[in-house]
This record gives sequence, C-alpha cells and structure tokens, in this order.
Amino acid sequence: MAETLRVALAGAGKAGSLLARAFHHHPRAAVTRICSGSDASARVLAGELGVHDFGSMYSDVAADPAVDAVVVASPNAFHCGQTVSALRAGKHVYCEKPMANSVAEAETMLAAASESGRTLMLGFTERFNQPVLEAKSRIEQGEIGQPVMLLARRCHPKFIVRGRSWLNDRETGGVINYVGTHNLDLVCWLLDSQPERIYAETGRLVLPPEQEFTDSAVMTLRFRNGAIATLYESFGYPDPYPAGCDRSLEILGTKGAMTIDLMRQPLSVFSPTGTSVGDAVTWPWSAGPPEGAVAAIVDHFVEAVLDSKPVLTSGAAGMQAMVLATAASRAGATGEVQVLGGRRGP
Repeated sequence: MAETLRVALAGAGKAGSLLARAFHHHPRAAVTRICSGSDASARVLAGELGVHDFGSMYSDVAADPAVDAVVVASPNAFHCGQTVSALRAGKHVYCEKPMANSVAEAETMLAAASESGRTLMLGFTERFNQPVLEAKSRIEQGEIGQPVMLLARRCHPKFIVRGRSWLNDRETGGVINYVGTHNLDLVCWLLDSQPERIYAETGRLVLPPEQEFTDSAVMTLRFRNGAIATLYESFGYPDPYPAGCDRSLEILGTKGAMTIDLMRQPLSVFSPTGTSVGDAVTWPWSAGPPEGAVAAIVDHFVEAVLDSKPVLTSGAAGMQAMVLATAASRAGATGEVQVLGGRRGP
C-alpha cells in the first residue's frame, strides 16, 4: 500500500462533508473523488477541498484506479450496494452507521469484505469519544468493579428531521436503526458481553404523522454475564433544545459507578437566537481541521489500512448492532421479548 490513502466520498451531506474534511486534513490521506446524489452538493464540497473529480455517478467511484478506499456516507438505503461494489472493486470501505437496512444486507456486506480481503469499518464514532475511551480503560482496570447496569440516552431535537422527507421508517428503519445502533454497539463494548434477550417499546409520539418515522424508543437488554442495560432514544425533543444530540451514559459497577454527559460540554453560547452548546467532543466547532472523535476515527481507519492493522469497529460490530436493532424493532411491534442467538461483534 502506498504511503498516502486515496479516498473517495459517497455522500456530501453533514456526515460526508465532515468526514471529507477530516480525511483532507489527514497527513496520510488525500480525497481524490466526491460522489453525491446531488451534483450541486458534490460540486460545493469538491470546490472547498480542491477535488477535481466529482459527480453523481457512483459507478465511477468503484471503477476509479486512483481510489484506495471509499467512505460510504450516503442514506441508509445505499449502504449495502455501494459498500459491496467498492469491496468487489478492491477498495477498503469506511461505512457510516447504521450498517444497512436489514440483517440480510449486512450479511451480504460482510461476505463481500471476507471475499475481497479488504477492510470494512463501521462509523461508530462514540467509541472514539475521549470520555468514552477513558471510561472503557477505567472499567478494564477494575476501578468500579464488574459493570452490572448501564443507562444510555441519545436525544435529538425535532429540527434535525425537518426537511428530510427520506427520514422515515421505510428508508431508515426508524429511530432504533437510524441512530440507536450507536448505543447498541456502545453498551455491548462497555459491558464486554453479548445480549441474550431484548425488549423494546416504540412509538411515533411527537413528529407529525406524515413523517412516518418512529421517533421514540426505550430498549432493555439482559446480557449473558447478568448485566442489564436500558437505552432511551428520541427524535422528539423541542426545537430550541441547545444541542443537536444530547447523549449521556451511567454505568453501575459492583464497586462504584461512573457517568458520562456529552451535552454538558465546556462551550455554551448565549445569543439573541437562544442558547446553544458547542460540541467539544464528537464534532467540535472549529474553523480549522475537524477534531474530536471524528478526527480520531478517521485516523484509526487510515492507520489500519496503511499499516495493515485491525479496526476497532469492524463489520462484525456493525452486524451485531443490526441484529439487535432488528430484534428491538420486532419487540416493539409485537410486545414480545426477543431471545437472541450468538452473533458477536468486537
């Protein structure tokens, strides 16, 4: 592998643009092509980064010999097809969460990665937040004893949904699949165990009916090691809410406890338009290169590919989150506890 990883972006929305900037500023990477369903979005991002090859034809990305890796940051419905075609073309893939829209799609992606021998990494950025990494380290050191109970919250204000007609159950799988996979991955990693059963209550509780999006869910998981976790997910918080995503964790151990509050961050802004909380951890506000978890996860991917190292958030981790999200959605629809099999994700 060359010393510089040549990267193509599939998707020029919020996540795609931020990831493109992180790869652009990485000393061992270069963005060589940008593809988006919107020619205008691709043109704007390409102009900002000085990228000459851009457009809306994804087939050009997979066929480009000047591309070593593809970042799939398109809407969920395209994840499987774009990932598989890139892997079969010999490209490494960084795929945004959720991995896909179904377990069957995720299995197809895993098979393509195995057959190609290329890296498939999932964009579970929460594992790369410094407070979360510190919590994981302290848990492993035994500081709070054996973790036995965990509460995870992930709450978005309603304005995140406005104008996104594609943000519906059919195209995203609802709140559980669309963003709940972040916490499903996180709790398995922090508790270092696999769930044996899961239950959920879900509903379209706040957003207008025409959105056709399940905006709220509460999940409860029992793990093989006896631990219990509850996940609270919502897209129904008020528009004036001061953060784009309010996330927190509480972890109880046999000898102590710890909390992580990613909303109560160092920067608060009070202006005539209201109060806002600057993200100092995951997607930090900065006029310069991206920092925080997004920079850390990009660095991890580049190093893994160029130096032939394993990735922390593998395709298997994405599959595990998909299996859990699917089971939780089924539990919410049927009112029945779902007993789980033995899939494991690192």
